[in-house]
Parts: sequence; C-alpha cells; structure tokens
Amino acid sequence: MKIVILSSNISNEAGGYSESSFLLRDRLEKIKNNDVYLFGFWKSKFLKLSYKLTDRINIFSPGYIDIFPFSINYFKKLFIIKPKIIDIQGLWSSTSIFNLIYYYFTKTPYIVTPRGMLEKWALKQSYFKKKFFYFFIEKYHLKNASFLRATSELEASTFLKLGFKKSKILKIPNSIKIPNFKINLKKKNNQKRLLFLSRLHPKKGLVELLNAWKKVQNTHLDWELLICGFDENNYKKEISNKIKKLNLQRVFLRDFVTGKQKEKTYYASDLFILPSHSENFGLSIAEALSYQVPVITTTNTPWKKLEIYKCGWCIKLDEKIIARTLEKAFIMSRKERLSMGKRGRDWMIKDFSDESIGLRMHSVYKKILKNNSLKNKKK
Repeated sequence: MKIVILSSNISNEAGGYSESSFLLRDRLEKIKNNDVYLFGFWKSKFLKLSYKLTDRINIFSPGYIDIFPFSINYFKKLFIIKPKIIDIQGLWSSTSIFNLIYYYFTKTPYIVTPRGMLEKWALKQSYFKKKFFYFFIEKYHLKNASFLRATSELEASTFLKLGFKKSKILKIPNSIKIPNFKINLKKKNNQKRLLFLSRLHPKKGLVELLNAWKKVQNTHLDWELLICGFDENNYKKEISNKIKKLNLQRVFLRDFVTGKQKEKTYYASDLFILPSHSENFGLSIAEALSYQVPVITTTNTPWKKLEIYKCGWCIKLDEKIIARTLEKAFIMSRKERLSMGKRGRDWMIKDFSDESIGLRMHSVYKKILKNNSLKNKKK
C-alpha cells in the first residue's frame, strides 16, 4: 500500500505534532508491502533530526512566508508518487490546499488529523484569518475526508459539537515509542527534579507553574524545576523575566532537547508537569509516563485517566491547586513515585505503543480502500 503522510511542520520545535508524524511513518513502513512517505515543511532555523532521513522523508523549505509555508515541489511530488491513501496532519496551511486540489483531480481518499486545531482555545488564535480560510478551503477539505481522526475523547467531543457525524469520527490516540530501560533506585544525589518539557508558549501554563513554584520553593529545598522547550515568538524572554521578578530559586531554563538528550532528561526526572490551558493530546505526558515518571497536568487536557490508573494528578488550572498538588507529590517517597510511574508505563504499553497504533491505522486505511473499491464497482 502506498501511503503519504502530509504535514505542514515537521520541525522538532513542533513538538508532538512532528514527533508522532515521524513515528507513524516509521511504524507503517515496517508493515509488509507498505511504501510510506512523509512530506513536511521545516520551519526551524536549526536542523536537529531525531530520525534518520530516507528517500521517503521529504523535507521542504517553507519559502518566503514562514507562517504560511508554500512549495510547488511539495505539490508536484504528490503527482509523482501517486499514493493510494493520504493522511493529513494538522489544519490551516497550504497542505490543506494541496490535498484538496489533488483530491479534485484524483479522488484519492484521505484522513484528516486536526491535532487539536479545532479546539476552542486554538480557534481563538488568529480568529479572523481562520474564519476566512475555513470558509474558502478547510470546510470543503474536512467535508471530503473519509474520516476525522480524534487523538482523544476530548477532541472527539469537539468534532461532534462542531456538527461532524459520529460515523465520520475515528478515535485513535497518538502513539509513542516505548523506551526499553531499567531504573536504578539509588540516585547519586538527593536533589529531585520536577520537569516541564514542551513548547514555550502562553498556552502551556508556565506563568501559573512559576507562581505555584514560588509558594513551595522554600519548604522543599531538595527539589529543582527544569524547564525545557523551544522558544516560540520570543516567549522565553518573558519567562526568564518572570523567574527574576519572582526571585525564584533552583529554576533552570533550557533549550528544547531531542534524541538521546531527551531520554537522559526523562531518566533524570522524578516528576513531570504540563499545566496547559489546552491540549488535544499532550505527547510529552505520554512520553513521561513511558519513562516511569508520574505526571501532573490539568483538566484542560485529555488525561483524566491519570487518577484512574493512579499514575498522576489531573487538576484545575489554578496556581493554588498546582502548589497543593506539588506539595503532595514532593512529600511522597521515591519508592511511592516509582510505583505510580510503573503503573503509568504499563498503561502506555497497553494503549499507546507505536506498534499497536500503527496496526490500527493500517487497518483503517485498508477499510477505506476496500469501501472505495466497492463503490467504484457499483458505478
């Protein structure tokens, strides 16, 4: 089966959006008789790849307008490869235009994975531009899709509220690569680490986190806060100024990490936090759990089952509640936190491994092609 995954941004700074696109291609490629291609724009100034490049991974320059990448070669390549099915990652980009035109000429079936870009919080950003784009492009692009893929129950409910039929909604979460490792219970020092690893963006709740840290830093001197992330729209400077203004102690601000460096960062962490205003999935949450690290996140994310599986806390986005939850987590023994992390890792292996998600997506592709074949025979 010849499959093309189209993404508007496959830079590492795109976070889970980019990571899961590479991972999906990698897993589908391992299934017999599959030829799987990934197209995407590289919007970063830095080239740091977590995956080996092959002739089936096509990276394109965004052209003259970074916020709206465009490439004729991206479009031409579709006609050269002639895929049987297309998987779209994200909305509001030239990728939607290219795919819609390609569909008009070839009627190649496709799935759209909005990646949270239809969520209320996301729609408020550049509202009028998106309204315009939706009226002329995205409305028809979504209408002609075989399925809309929701990566969480939260996103599926959003699709229903927007008027999409239940039969058109496909509920399959993002996948993660499960690390193979053993944790040494004895650490070299007594310093414990709270990790934030995501894009540096107002949506991620960093201001609330820093305000909460101010409340707990003096009573838990054996804990430090490490913030790792790509600086989006110079937000890092604002966070750095906030840290100085609040006179925060043991808070370290670092650039985004990838590959082996990211693995080491997870290994060295005792607790993970992502207090987001909005997430359709939150790949770093799943990654942290896969490394056996308990998680604190908010009810604005689709991770309410953290409480059910007893591997973390899903709380309201409120700095006082964040501070109380940190207090609760900080006084737990390392053994208790590892037990929580172990339950989280078992959950990730069961429901989110790249192997199981890859097989589920492949099954959906086959079903779509079979249905299309039957429709064509009836004509």
